[in-house]
Formats: sequence, C-alpha cells, structure tokens
Amino acid sequence: MAMETKEIEAAIQSIPKQKEELRKAFESLHSFSSAFVSFTLQWKQLDDYFSSVQSSIESRFQALRSLESSLPSQSSAAATTATVSSEPNPPVEPEISPRSELMLLCTKMDGKNLCTFIIMHRKDNPVNRDELIPALRAAPDAAALVLDALDGFYSDEMKNNGNDSEILAIRRTCINLLQRVQELGPEIKQPIKEKAKKVAVQWKAKVSDDGDDLEAHGFLQLLVAYKLVDEFKVDEVLEVVVLVARRKQTIELCKILGFEVHIPELIQKLINKGKQLDAVKYIQAFNLIDKYPPVPLLKSYLKATRKAVQEIRLKGNYSSQNMNDAMVKELGALKSVLRAIEEYGLESEYPREHLQKRITQLERQKAAEKKRTATDAAASNSKMQQQQQQHKQHQQTNKRLRPLTASTTPTVASYPPPPLVRNQPQLGMTERASFMGSAGSYGIAGPSTHYHHAGHNLLPATAGLGGLAAPPSSYLYPSEHIVGSGLYDRSLPYGGYSMSGLSTPYGPAR
Repeated sequence: MAMETKEIEAAIQSIPKQKEELRKAFESLHSFSSAFVSFTLQWKQLDDYFSSVQSSIESRFQALRSLESSLPSQSSAAATTATVSSEPNPPVEPEISPRSELMLLCTKMDGKNLCTFIIMHRKDNPVNRDELIPALRAAPDAAALVLDALDGFYSDEMKNNGNDSEILAIRRTCINLLQRVQELGPEIKQPIKEKAKKVAVQWKAKVSDDGDDLEAHGFLQLLVAYKLVDEFKVDEVLEVVVLVARRKQTIELCKILGFEVHIPELIQKLINKGKQLDAVKYIQAFNLIDKYPPVPLLKSYLKATRKAVQEIRLKGNYSSQNMNDAMVKELGALKSVLRAIEEYGLESEYPREHLQKRITQLERQKAAEKKRTATDAAASNSKMQQQQQQHKQHQQTNKRLRPLTASTTPTVASYPPPPLVRNQPQLGMTERASFMGSAGSYGIAGPSTHYHHAGHNLLPATAGLGGLAAPPSSYLYPSEHIVGSGLYDRSLPYGGYSMSGLSTPYGPAR
C-alpha cells in the first residue's frame, strides 16, 4: 500500500507539467482553427475541467491517506509465516520539507508574496499540496495568512490590462490556499472571521451568470474554509451553487456546507435553468431517484436541445456555418446523455441504440461538410494564386514596354494660321501671298511642308504624331463672294508707309 500511495502521489505531482504540455499542443492546434468548420473550444474550458479533476483526485487521495494512517498495521500472511519484523509498524513517510523561500514567506505572514511565489513557480516547479501544508502549518496564523493572500482574487489592475490568464492563475492559487485551510482546520479567531465575512460579502456581490466559474467556486470555498455559511441566506448560496453545479467538487462542498436538506431546491433550480444533466448528477449523488426520475429529465434535455438546434438553423437561414454549429450542439448533447446513461446504469430504462444511431449520422454529416469546406478552401486558394500569378506577369509585361512620357513625346508648337490675304494685283500676287513662296527670305516652307518660325526644325507634311499640315487652299484662298467687298481693295499701311502703288520684291507665284 505504501508503494502504491507513493506512486499515486508522484502521478499527482506530475499533473501540472503534463497539463502545461497539453496547453502548448492545444495552442499549436488552435493556430490551424481557421481550417476547421467550427473550432469553438477554448483552452479555458479544458483547463477548468482538468483543474476540477485534479482537485477531485487530490481530495480523494488525501482521504485515502487519512484512512491508511488510521488503520492499524497488519502483517501479511507471508510475513507471518516467515520471520516477524522487528518493527511493529511500517515506517512513516517523512514529510516533504518546503523550500526555504516558501517557509520564510509563511513564517513572516507575507500572504501577498506567498500567492505571487506560488504563481511564479506554477510551471517550472509548482508548489504541490505536500509542500504547502507544512509551510502553512509553520505560519503563526495560517487563516490570517491565507486571508491576506486573497487580495488579488479580484484584481482591477489585471482586469484593466486584459490579462485574463494571470487573473485565472491568481484565482486558482487562492482557491488552492483556501482548500489547504479547510484541510488544516486551523483556529479562526473572531477578528479574522469578521474580516473573512467582509471579503465574502464583496465576492458574493461580484458573482454573476456572465462571470468566471472560478468566482463562484472561490466564494463557496471561502464559506467552507472560514465557516461562513450561516452568514448568508440559503437561497443566496444555492444560486451560486447553480453556477458551478457541473463541477464535481461542488457536490462535496454542498455536503460540507450541510446542504443535504436543500438539494431538492437546488435540483428544481437546475431544471428551471435548463440544466437537466446537472440535476441528474445531484439526483444520483444524493439518492433522490424516487422523487426525481432521471430518464424523463434526460429526454427533456434532448427535446430542448433539438428546439435550440432548429432555432440556430433558422436564424442563419440554413447557412453552412449555422448548420455546422447546430450539428456540433446536437452531437454534444447526445454524447452527454449517452455518458449519463452509462455512468448511472440507465440502459434498461433508456436504450442507447437510437442515440448511437443519431450520433453516427451526425458525425458522417459533419465529416462530409468538413471535407466539402476543405475542398472549397483549396479551390479558392488555387484561384487566388492563379490571379496573383497573372497579375505578376502583367506587371512584368508592363515593365518591358516603354511608355511615352513627357520627355519622349514630341512637342508641337502652336502658331496662328497666316492672315487671309487675297491675291492683290498691286502687290504683284497672282496666286498666293509672298510669304507662301517656296523659299522666302524668312525660311517659310511651301504648302507641301509644315511651316514653323525661324529657329524650329522643319518637319515634312507626312510627319506622323504631332505634325502640323499646311492650311488647305480653301482656307488660304477665300471664296469669290469675298472679292470686291472692299476688304482687300484698299491700301494697307505697313510700318508707317502706304503700300499702294509699291511693287513687291517677290515675283508672282509659280
């Protein structure tokens, strides 16, 4: 028995390390949650569950050790037939010596730093129960020490910073310390009890349906550790019990609080809140099967679940996501009922074949939906990669083409067309104006070429982009109805001299 107890103790001590490894694996898995149809499970849910299991194991282990120590030593038959041992009793395992830092904090009654020390070493070298008990026993007043350590349970600083993981670590540590006070059963002086009552009143006011389960658990554990249950109304405490009824250790807390006579009230509260599975658990624990048959409650729970599932489908207009959420919810309910049937031996009253058939059907639908979603996601990714490749090729093509810029585009000077002047006999013009000659002294090009001011390049009329063709003859030579109008028959002054009667230096156009 001693060897078995030691092995159990070693296994319990390894739980925190194994849970930390599981947390890392879960976070790695959670990084791929987008690839799943529905991945709503959070580490907090798993952590709360494992913490409750660990607490239950530790409690039962301590009960086993207490029973072992109370039993008289018995020699085995083999030992009796052989030589009688010189020691009448087996050797008592020595108590674990706490770390010096832990002992110092307890002897100095430094509750706040005690809580901090336990939190800081919760991963690498956690303070287990066997180390904490002798350290608290060394404190001048263990009840007062632990009460001081509870100050961080509702940490406004941590809450404002949004550090939920640290808040949860503090609350678990506080609950652990309260459980050790309950186990030690130290003398609680009246001033300490009054102070604990004030703390309990503050905690009770902050417990709510939307809060953390640890808040309700901590409140109940505080009532047990400092014997404060009589300071509150039974109905108030039952409302808190409802919030953490799913935890197995809550059943033990109800027994310690002396709530056996109030369990029917608790069961009714659970049923009214749609927690039939929890109600069945308390019905079995307190042997109230005759008064509350469990099978109708399980069927009622499944009926309510089906109604909720249909509402989820309708609310989402039967979308893929909502259909998957509905399947997950129904699967969870069916499996929970199936576990209850097996755990409480209700197979004769509630056959499991129909439930198992429905579970298989939903799991196949879920697997098909998961496969379809994965296929759609792969197709979408392939299409996106193809579009990105096309865009990249388009950019490379654009780089090879040299676009016309302001520096490469030829600039075309814009000049007003020459004056409309009709051939004047007195100027010696028979066909065109003198400045329209083939090679005038001003460097003016003929009608077959572009004309520019002196100093500009002369471009041929056949030039493409930016070229300026010579004005058409209809523009240079007005129609006959203008002739004789007097506009062009009068003498024109030029530079202060009359031009009438002057001969032009240019000959007639040829």
